Amino acid sequence: MKKLSTNPWFCFLPFLLVYTALAAMGHRNDMEGDEGRYFMFAQNLAQGFYSPRGELNLWNGPGYPLVLVPFVLLKTPLVLPVMLNGLFQYVSVVMLYQSLRLLVSRQLSIVFSLLWAFYYVAYKELAWLYTEPLSSCLMSVFLFYFIRSGLPSGRTRDAWIAGLFFGYLALTKIIFGYVTLFLLLGTSLLLLLKRNGRIKQYFFTWLIAFLVNIPYLLYTFQLTGKPLYWANSGGMSFYWASTPVEGEFGDWNDDHFTAYCGYDSTQPCNAAQFAVHHQADYDRIFRLQGVERDEAFRQQAWENIRQHPVKYLKNCIANAGRLFFGIPFSYHYFRMAQLMRIPAGALVFFLLIFSCISCFYFRGKAEPWWWMLLAVLFLFLAGTLAVSAYQRMLTVAVPLIVVLSAVASANWLQRLRSPAN
Repeated sequence: MKKLSTNPWFCFLPFLLVYTALAAMGHRNDMEGDEGRYFMFAQNLAQGFYSPRGELNLWNGPGYPLVLVPFVLLKTPLVLPVMLNGLFQYVSVVMLYQSLRLLVSRQLSIVFSLLWAFYYVAYKELAWLYTEPLSSCLMSVFLFYFIRSGLPSGRTRDAWIAGLFFGYLALTKIIFGYVTLFLLLGTSLLLLLKRNGRIKQYFFTWLIAFLVNIPYLLYTFQLTGKPLYWANSGGMSFYWASTPVEGEFGDWNDDHFTAYCGYDSTQPCNAAQFAVHHQADYDRIFRLQGVERDEAFRQQAWENIRQHPVKYLKNCIANAGRLFFGIPFSYHYFRMAQLMRIPAGALVFFLLIFSCISCFYFRGKAEPWWWMLLAVLFLFLAGTLAVSAYQRMLTVAVPLIVVLSAVASANWLQRLRSPAN
C-alpha cells in the first residue's frame, strides 16, 4: 500500500479525471478553428495520402493527424479523441515529475509538477482537436529520457529514445524540426572541435530526431522540390509578424481577416480594418498556389522588414507579450478572458527569467544536458517570436521551463543552506 501511495501514476490520478472531464464537458460536435484541418489530414492519411489530391496543402506536420487516424477508421464519436487529450495531459504531468525526481528532491518535484498540472492556460485546448496536449506529453517524455541519458548512470538507449520522442514532436510542431536541424549541426561542429562522449551521445539524439522526420521530408520534397520543407504555413505567419502598419502588433490573421471575429458577439469584427492595409497584398499573393504562395508571403515579409526594421522589432516584442500574457491584438477590444491568462503567463515568464539568471550564476555547476535544454528553449523562442506568436504556442515549452527553474531553485536552496552562508 505504501508503494502504491508513492507511485506518481497513482498520486496524480485525480488530474486524469479532471482533465478528461474538462475535455468531455467542453467538447462541441461542430469542429472549429484548426480542428477541421487536423481531422481532414487524418482522413487523408486513412486513405493513403496526406496533402489533398489536386492541391498542395502542408499547413502542419502529420504528427497529430496520425494519432487521429484510428478514430477516423473506426468512425468513433469526436468526443473520444478529444478525451484522449486528458490522457496526454495527465502523462505529461507524471513524466515531468519523473524528470524532476532525477534532479531535485521529492518536495521540489511535487511543487514544480503541480505548477504545470495547474497551468490552466492549457486547459482550453483539452476540449479541442488541437496539438497542445500531445505536444506537451511528447516534450515531458523527451525530457525524462534526455535528462536520464545525461546522468552518470545514463544509458545510450535513453538518448536514442529521447531522439525518437523529439522527432515525433517535430512532426507535431514543425518549429522543432528547425530546432533539431540547428542542434544537429551544432553538436556536429562540437564533435569536430572536441571528441567528447557526452556530446557524441547528444549528437545521436538529434540525429535520430532528424531521421524520424526523413520519410515526411522525402514526401514534401517529392511534392515541392524543396529539401527540408516541413510546412507551407510559415510564410503567411512571417508576413503578419512583419506588418509595417502602426497600430498593428504582428498577430496572425486568415485570408478573410476574420480570425479573431466571433469570440464575443458584443464586439465588432475587425476584418475591415485589416483589409485596408493588407487586401492588396492578399489579392496579389493569393493568385499563386502552394509553395509559390508561401514564398511570396516570405518575400513580402522580408521587404517589410527591410523598409521598417524598427517596426518589426516592436512586433517581435508584441509577440513576446502574446506568447506569455495573451496580449496585445490588433484592432481588438480587451476581453476578461485575456485578463485571466495574465497571472499564469507572468509566472512562466518569471520562471524563465529566474532560470536564465540562475544559469549564469551557477554556470560552473551546469551539466551539459542543462546547456542543451537551454539551447532547445532559446531556439524555440527565437523561431516562435520571429513569426506571429500567441499564448498556446508557449504551452509545449512550459514543462521545459519548469525543469530548468526547478534545478535553479535547488541550486539556490543548496547555496542558502551551505555553512558559508
